Amino acid sequence: MNVLHIVAWDNLGGVCRVVNRVGKHLQSRGHGVHLLLAGEGNWPEPIVSREGFPAYRLLLRSPVRHEAPVLSRVAFWLTLPRTLLAIRAIIRRHDIHVVNVHFPAGNTLGIALMRRAWKIRIVTSVHGSDLLPDGVRRHPAPAGLIALLRASDAIVVPSDAFGIALHAAWPEIDTARLRTVPNGVDPHELGYAADADDTTIAPPYVLSIAHLATYKGVDVLIRAFAAVAGAWPELRLKLVSDGPARADLEALATSLGVRSRVDFLGTCERPQVAELLRGCTLFVLPSRSNSESFGIAAAEAMALDRAVIASRVGGLPGLIEDGVSGLLVPPGDDAALATAMQHLLTDPALRRALGTEAGVRVRRDYPWHTTGSRYEEVFLRVTGLREST
Repeated sequence: MNVLHIVAWDNLGGVCRVVNRVGKHLQSRGHGVHLLLAGEGNWPEPIVSREGFPAYRLLLRSPVRHEAPVLSRVAFWLTLPRTLLAIRAIIRRHDIHVVNVHFPAGNTLGIALMRRAWKIRIVTSVHGSDLLPDGVRRHPAPAGLIALLRASDAIVVPSDAFGIALHAAWPEIDTARLRTVPNGVDPHELGYAADADDTTIAPPYVLSIAHLATYKGVDVLIRAFAAVAGAWPELRLKLVSDGPARADLEALATSLGVRSRVDFLGTCERPQVAELLRGCTLFVLPSRSNSESFGIAAAEAMALDRAVIASRVGGLPGLIEDGVSGLLVPPGDDAALATAMQHLLTDPALRRALGTEAGVRVRRDYPWHTTGSRYEEVFLRVTGLREST
């Protein structure tokens, strides 16, 4: 079986980690894997992805862009035949059996039309804020996105809870086509060692890996940190990732008097992320909305035996059992988050116990090869292919 993964980015963020891990699993099983990445040109540019997959860059246009509605519509329909031929050329050259679209957007109308014209099987993987930005459906929904969802043979979601929320917001999605495939983690890629001690890096720090946007609730975390910072003069807050709310969040930290103790680290390479996860005192994921479909960053922290505090939203309650493998707090409640942080900071024995249980559960229930196997099963089912062994 040959699979073409369509994803905008090359090895950036949690979505790409899913693509890369699934791709490596498929390759280990003897399947062919190719990527189609966002590009500038109207004809495929062959490249090798950062993880070593054969790939192409190609411009996929949206039918309508709000900043230039007329020009974008004209450009889309003028270039659509060439775009379809370009994708068709990739499919024929590599005998692609299934196209897997990740983080779908309004530029997928051409993919939907291709499904109807050439009977290519399509699996769409929804990750959270792609279809539920800020936890709700965007109105009006892009026509290309609706067309893709209707044309998809299967729609993959990372958790049952997110699948329920998705169908409620998008009734166009037939529940019979929904497939739950939880995201997986690779503890050894993160530097996990079973005999590692549980000491953290000095000075102690709270870590969060979250896009700096309103729905991620990083402002709630900064307020909670400010509330506990006085009792812990050496404690720091480290924020990984970037986003449109960064300037506002920096201003918030300044207004609360903790800016010198909050590190805005921006986008970090994987080795640095792994080091930060291994060394943190606490990991916090303060999301506000159900667009937190799984919580892969939290799962990675848990896999390294770190204690995690997260909001009770989306797929996070399915990942974390409150009081057993972490703590759950109401979304948007900085006072509750501060209380939970204070609780674990003052009780290292509880912190270690929660982290240990979290590690056992995540390493047992969410290994990355299980994610790969379940994706493989979805692909084989929609294509009608069967394993030869």
